[in-house]
Amino acid sequence: MKSILVAALFSLFSVGAAQAAIITNGNFEQGTTGWNITGNAGVVGPAGGDFYWGGGSTAQNGKRAMAFNGGDKLGTGDVWQSFATTAGTSYTLTFDYGSTSIIAQSLGWGLFGASAILPLAGGVVTDINWSSALDTYSFDFVANSASTTLLFADFIGNFTFSTDGLLDNVSVTSNATPPAAAVPEPGSLALLGLGILGLGAARRRKAA
Repeated sequence: MKSILVAALFSLFSVGAAQAAIITNGNFEQGTTGWNITGNAGVVGPAGGDFYWGGGSTAQNGKRAMAFNGGDKLGTGDVWQSFATTAGTSYTLTFDYGSTSIIAQSLGWGLFGASAILPLAGGVVTDINWSSALDTYSFDFVANSASTTLLFADFIGNFTFSTDGLLDNVSVTSNATPPAAAVPEPGSLALLGLGILGLGAARRRKAA
């Protein structure tokens, strides 16, 4: 009984909880789960892992990342995922991307809502991996429907000899402010305290 009362009190004073992840398997640690893939793209791990690893770079976090144009082949890979959104709400897309060598790699990205023709947002990132670490990119967009599709597309013109493009840590977060939990007024707190005391006294009488 005591633990239930403590939990109830805690919930009264909590001001919101952490938002659940909108993107499924954004760090690719679960392989291709949640993602659709066509062309020359695949989840890679450390050297000797699932796919050609390129120049020996490591994933930005964990052990896996999405690699484009592996095996010295043309950059034809497309990777996409649809997720639930609220029309009119602002979101932030964040992802890490980089080359496995000092030769630049480029990746196109786009966010599509109710219209599959015009993207809500999109562009191209180009990266050279001077420090053996991927760079972080962040973009804001406003959803216009209940479902949004995120697409990453490799450039067919990318140099591919012993050089891959690596994508990792894809996330989408809502910028909407969650409603604050109601804070009991002093009078309500006093009544709550009396109620707890009453429950305690009743338990003692029952035990006696």
